[in-house]
Amino acid sequence: MVSSKSKEQYSSEVLALRDRVIKGNEKLNIAWGQIRAMAHDSESWSQQMELWHQASERLSNLCIELKLKYNFNECLYLDEEGKKTKKCLPPGDDIGCRVCPSAINYWGEELMNLPSPKGEGK
Repeated sequence: MVSSKSKEQYSSEVLALRDRVIKGNEKLNIAWGQIRAMAHDSESWSQQMELWHQASERLSNLCIELKLKYNFNECLYLDEEGKKTKKCLPPGDDIGCRVCPSAINYWGEELMNLPSPKGEGK
């Protein structure tokens, strides 16, 4: 979601493109989980990886359009009060957002706040 200020600021066309980018992130994450479960030395895996990379490239281009053409520089997952509703770096093997138009480096902040590996510095 976008903050209420953004809902007023952006046209329905921009919000539709933002929603398309959100859906693309979700679809790529689902596909990634399915691809990871396949035998990595199979022809099917190679074909699915190629399709996944092509879809990732298209999604990246949509995100660039959102940023450059429409000056949309917000996290895709903000509530009405401007607070994030989804982490950039989710726990486990999920890959989070593939693309993000945000001008704020949320993923970097999350990365820096991760616990240190055990035994570091010993």
